[in-house]
Amino acid sequence: MTGESLPDAHTRSTQVTWTADVAPIVAARCVRCHQEGGFGPMPLASYGDAKTWAPAIRDEVLSGRMPPWPAAPGYGDFRNDARLSAIESELIARWADGGAPLGPAVATPRGDVDLDGAEAVRLDLPATPIAGAAVQRIAVPLTVDRDRFLSRWAFEPGDRSLVEEAMLVVNGTTIGSWTPFDDAIVYPPQVADRLPKDARLEVAVRYRRTSVPAVDRSALTLTFDQKPSRALRHMLLDCGSHAFDHDTDLLAVKPAAAAAGDALEVVAYGRDGEVTPVAVVTRYRPEYAVTYRLRTPIRVDRGSRLEIRSSSPTCTAAIDYVVR
Repeated sequence: MTGESLPDAHTRSTQVTWTADVAPIVAARCVRCHQEGGFGPMPLASYGDAKTWAPAIRDEVLSGRMPPWPAAPGYGDFRNDARLSAIESELIARWADGGAPLGPAVATPRGDVDLDGAEAVRLDLPATPIAGAAVQRIAVPLTVDRDRFLSRWAFEPGDRSLVEEAMLVVNGTTIGSWTPFDDAIVYPPQVADRLPKDARLEVAVRYRRTSVPAVDRSALTLTFDQKPSRALRHMLLDCGSHAFDHDTDLLAVKPAAAAAGDALEVVAYGRDGEVTPVAVVTRYRPEYAVTYRLRTPIRVDRGSRLEIRSSSPTCTAAIDYVVR
């Protein structure tokens, strides 16, 4: 062995690399918040930024603190679930423990969206002054000259570091909510929200507290499609038991408690006694006002009921559904 170069006993190496393994996970799970000027405290979109924070990323991922996801595991299956899989967590840990190598160059997939004949309208919202923590209602500059059918929409915050939530409001009724967890809000096939002729549209934007006066210049993209076979409907329910008078498919739920730290649960009870947890939140976090979008609609027959419970007497749940 004389004359041979021996590896340093403390040298760490791994076959897991940024380009091949970790970058796709970060792009899909983290960059919505962790980008330059984003909602998260540091950007992670580039290799240089992520390598600097690799040990902290490892610790946050393995502890389950990041990505933040308030819903309890094992109750409900959500297509917008922000949690990492066990394999994704292991890849990030191995990458960080192995010295956070860059890896070979790989092709970047295109992010084009096929709207299949639908019409997308991008609207620049009026400049909005921000002073302190507040909800600002911003009029959407769109004239609805006939019944239109909204199949998807996307909010683009002007200042990602300040916007906590944006709610789309039609004629005074909130029909959906965007948070930094979300890209576009996309409804299932053949489901759309009807915007009646002359509808008045607003966006209610909830901002983080800031001591420095700022002006937000956000945008909204609305995608209109043909008349669907099923109309999206909305209910805002208080704590308690609520009976269904139609056969219904539940598509999404947004539970809200009276205070941070409260526990919440939304459970469907069938006429035959079947119990289906819709969403369970063990510790409510107002800064993450997530709408849990079900991967598969929950079928609720007429005569079934929905129970909304909280550790405090006050709570609500916004429900998106269609009638079968």
